Amino acid sequence: MDVSEAASSPPSASAERDIAEHRKSRDHPVVRVTHWIAAIAVVVMVGSGLQIFNAYPAFHRKGAAPFPLWPFEGHRAPHWATFGGWLAGGRMWHFAMMWVLVANGLVYLAWIWLHGEWRDLVPRRGDARDAWEMVKFYLYRRPDHPLQGKHNALQRATYFALPLLTALIVFSGLAIWKPVSLGWLTTLFGGYVWARWWHFLFMLAVVALATVHVFMVLTVDPYAIRAMTTGGYDESLSPEERNARPFHHLLPRYRDWRRRHLARVSETERPT
Repeated sequence: MDVSEAASSPPSASAERDIAEHRKSRDHPVVRVTHWIAAIAVVVMVGSGLQIFNAYPAFHRKGAAPFPLWPFEGHRAPHWATFGGWLAGGRMWHFAMMWVLVANGLVYLAWIWLHGEWRDLVPRRGDARDAWEMVKFYLYRRPDHPLQGKHNALQRATYFALPLLTALIVFSGLAIWKPVSLGWLTTLFGGYVWARWWHFLFMLAVVALATVHVFMVLTVDPYAIRAMTTGGYDESLSPEERNARPFHHLLPRYRDWRRRHLARVSETERPT
């Protein structure tokens, strides 16, 4: 049997079992739906929050000294980054998405608690060491991908930090929204001015983590996009199996296809 006949032959029962074992569901529908709702809510909240901020792009009170920890007093956020059109529109979108984010987050946290998914996300003993090994791998100081399971140590740290930062954003936002009736909460953040600054700082941290998350998904594990949309995931294409770094081994299926294609061409051109 030549290479072309082997390629056209139907897979054996054992091969089909291997394929089914590799291609299995990875993320539950609840996780997928809450993930995308949170992504949309965060984008709208950041844009509408910047629209609100542009109404008074400073943290110090009028007539007071400039805020010590913000060197860009008076500089508005770019128009393309805002959402809502004007101050009232930004406020309406901001508060609407806040309740969506809170309800969505409660559903997600309840689900991972009841189904034990939280065990994949909480920090573990040795995570600092494992995170350093991943950093060395990404910096080409280590040739092989560390064993990771579903998430590596850097991913667990990110996924654990994002809900905490989101909760801090919500609480600091409530401290700004109701500084009198929730005076104890505003005081906890250091007062109204400092609560605004903390709210802005937490937002920047979420944007930074989300940006790194999206970058790593697109460059290291683009197949995770399918897992987070349809649920399917081929374990043989995981970063661990592919020994994948950013922009490295990004399209193994294409290379495998090209290798088989060249083998078939070489076989057909071989003199008889």
